[in-house]
Amino acid sequence: MEIKERVGIAVYLYYNRDARKLSKFGDVLYHSRRFNYLILYINRDDQKTVVSKLKQMKIIKKVKPSAFDDIDRSFVGNLGNHREESVI
Repeated sequence: MEIKERVGIAVYLYYNRDARKLSKFGDVLYHSRRFNYLILYINRDDQKTVVSKLKQMKIIKKVKPSAFDDIDRSFVGNLGNHREESVI
């Protein structure tokens, strides 16, 4: 069994009642009813096709891909440097 890479996408909606329609594109991880958005997990291979389909739908205000891959996740040694700067 091969593990497929997944990507998170933030989908902003006009109305919360349309959130159920998006479950066919991927896994709905979180749905904020207050701010009218949801986090959708999809396969990385299907990302371009799914995002283009979502942008064409009239029920969707905006689609933003996750910035998790752009964040530097090497935290080794960063905490010690921060403490020295705050003491000075």
